[in-house]
Amino acid sequence: MSGPQRSPESPRYFITVKDVYGSDEDGTVRVVQGSLLRMEADDSRRGSRRPPWLTVLDTEQALRLELQDLREIGERIAGLLEPVTDGEERLALVNDESRLQGLSRVRKGDRVRVQVTSASVDRVLGVVRYRGPLGKSKGDSGILFGVELLGSATGKGFTDGSFKGQKFFSCAENSGVFVPVSRIELADGPERAPRSRTPVAPPKDADILLQEGDKIFFVMEDSRPTGTVVFCGYLPKRAKTCAFVGILLDKPVGSWDGYINEKKICDIPSPDYGILLPQHKVFKVSGKDETSSFLSRGGADKLPQNRLLHSRQRDGKQAKFTESPAEEPLPPPAPSPVSEERQASPSPQEESLLLSLGPGSLAENLHYPPLEINSMVEVHDPPIFGVIRWIGEHPDFAETIAGLEVEDPMPSVCTDGTYRGSRYFHCAPSKALFVKLRHCRPDSRFCSLQFPANQAQHCNSIAFRDYASERVDEDTPPDTGPEGGEQLMGWKKGIQGHCNSCYLDATLFCMFAFSSVLDTILLRPRDKNDSDSYSTTRDLLRTEIVNPLRKNGYVCATKVMALRKILEVEGRSSGFTSEEKDPEEFLHQLFQVLKVDPLFKIRSSGKEPHGCIFYQIFMERKQSVSVPSVQQLLEWSLVTSDLKFTEAPSCLIIQMPRNGKNFKMFTTILPTLELDITNLLEDTPRECCICQALALVECRDCYEDLNITPGGIKQYCMICNKQVHCHRNRRDHEPQTLQLPEELLDQTGFPSFVPRQTMQLFAVLCIETSHYVAFTKYGPGDADWSFFDSMADREGGQNGFNIPQVTSCPEVAEYLNMNPQELQSLDLKSMPSCARRLLCDAYMCLYHSPTLSLYK
Repeated sequence: MSGPQRSPESPRYFITVKDVYGSDEDGTVRVVQGSLLRMEADDSRRGSRRPPWLTVLDTEQALRLELQDLREIGERIAGLLEPVTDGEERLALVNDESRLQGLSRVRKGDRVRVQVTSASVDRVLGVVRYRGPLGKSKGDSGILFGVELLGSATGKGFTDGSFKGQKFFSCAENSGVFVPVSRIELADGPERAPRSRTPVAPPKDADILLQEGDKIFFVMEDSRPTGTVVFCGYLPKRAKTCAFVGILLDKPVGSWDGYINEKKICDIPSPDYGILLPQHKVFKVSGKDETSSFLSRGGADKLPQNRLLHSRQRDGKQAKFTESPAEEPLPPPAPSPVSEERQASPSPQEESLLLSLGPGSLAENLHYPPLEINSMVEVHDPPIFGVIRWIGEHPDFAETIAGLEVEDPMPSVCTDGTYRGSRYFHCAPSKALFVKLRHCRPDSRFCSLQFPANQAQHCNSIAFRDYASERVDEDTPPDTGPEGGEQLMGWKKGIQGHCNSCYLDATLFCMFAFSSVLDTILLRPRDKNDSDSYSTTRDLLRTEIVNPLRKNGYVCATKVMALRKILEVEGRSSGFTSEEKDPEEFLHQLFQVLKVDPLFKIRSSGKEPHGCIFYQIFMERKQSVSVPSVQQLLEWSLVTSDLKFTEAPSCLIIQMPRNGKNFKMFTTILPTLELDITNLLEDTPRECCICQALALVECRDCYEDLNITPGGIKQYCMICNKQVHCHRNRRDHEPQTLQLPEELLDQTGFPSFVPRQTMQLFAVLCIETSHYVAFTKYGPGDADWSFFDSMADREGGQNGFNIPQVTSCPEVAEYLNMNPQELQSLDLKSMPSCARRLLCDAYMCLYHSPTLSLYK
């Protein structure tokens, strides 16, 4: 790439072509390949022999770097590359100069093909409506493209043109996206997209014989309805299959409203007066007696269905023709519509379809992965897209037949799932197509060359129709009575998992299934600082996930996938729709998108408090205890870090200590049923650990001294403090004065009994080999514990479906009520599997305070 043109006073921009090392005041720092850097103008003229200072745009860190290790780029190119978060993608764009220069010239109104999410395999058609930054803050200042999705992609975006409450362009709801330059490419042809969606105009083609306004008639069973042509042309995605005619009928015998895939084709006042037919089934009326003269000349016999009808009548058999060939009562041994060899002539549409799928077709010559129920497939060329709903044998045929539910209704070819009076599956009228299985091939829109399933795309309402869950608008509190868990127990209960979603499914189940402590997330009204997507996200979580889970005991994976898409886009973080994530990453993203206040605040001595969503236990070293409790781990972590809660939280999520996801610091951890946080709070009266008088000091150095009340925080009254630290081994300790209310300092206001601030365990999130499950307390009894797995079972293969399950596990109560010493004496292999999993795989423990109100 040629050197960028710039003003002498403007900053210079660079990209690292490999991992390089810079330095700052604290030492050497690694800068990874593909990082963007900025050097201010005055840094290039200092004349110093030392490397100049550059700012890493991704981290805003200033480093000294050698320029020979960098590649200079222009400011305009740097602005385009900044929103591209993957360094390898940035570098690939810089190395492909012609592509980058072409993309840099994309302007408003240009047609592009856009990758809607980072996990998408295909790119869809759109038109650029905005180009520029989305804000002035770090991360928002780079150049992004606001794209309105067109055609079949309409409604598959995540915005109406707004971002963080600011309107950048206008489009239909969920029909726009904001993407970096790496996720767009110029569409074929220089034409600009229209500003608004318009009815599809019929293409000019010699094969189109009718015009709008022509009077026509067609044959329907034994009648000849008439009407006026209001559309004639090729349908979207069906170009060159055959021309279709939209008809405004003279009598109410139709069933079409003028729309295809929610796209308006023509004006039809009522579906009863509309019908869409292939052009070869429609005949023009040029005079008053045209229909009768056509029939008297035998013209009607030229129609395949009438030839079939007349041949049956000649055989002395009564037959009634229906428009759906799959329901024709064909005489044995005539094959079904899926066979090319049937004796009676098929309709022209079927004939065209079957010829294109004859011997040597693409579907038979290529090696595709095995197809199964719910596989997304295509047949014919140009393709007809659908989902396999039934596979089986038919007595009339020697090979396997597949029943497809196609995307677009085909009244003259398809049924509602029946064939010859027998029902094989259920679907909408005119959408069931029966074909030979060998003629089906994977849907090319969602398959790469290696044919992996695009699981995010596969998670849609059509594919998951049999697993759908209902929306529940009314607020539904959790049922925590004795029978509270009964509704959620069983097979196909809980939240359905799909495509690495177990971390999110298990976390949501822990948070909301049987506790209302986090319901403030669901109920906060929108304020002026919230973006347009806030209400959508909040209502999706409340009405499509939490309320259905509590009322009906089940949530479909499509609802969770909708939430995952929002988290990916609104949180500007990739991988939420497809990759394995951790619960803490999900919690951060959810709280950020919904602007939820921190659940609690902690403070180190003399510093400002810090808001937190959860607390991760950090251990400077592994303690000598083999089976610690959560109470011990929390105290160890807070005391050694000199941290205190500023106030008692209503909810506390504690992450267990780990070195990475797969390495546990402790083989077994006992989740404490009742967590006592009294001694972990600021400005709270505490008892002396020796004489139970009012404690005035706390000594961190005494904490691990087993000779003084082992197993607790060491806090003393002044007398006990003096006595304890008279010992020669403790003279160098530095006790700290506790912050107490004024009225307690003279000890006249000190109560004889100090109330304890405790929290109850209500859920435990566990992980084993990257799979997350949940244990939840569903009722008041000690044994009221349940186990949830969003992927406990599965129906089908690669394109099948996970089945969630919730089971009762009262056996864990016995082990939760043991003390650590008792657990240490047990053989883990002898424990029930649920108890062993709870104690050995705990990842997060969730506590709530029954005494604190939900609303503060």
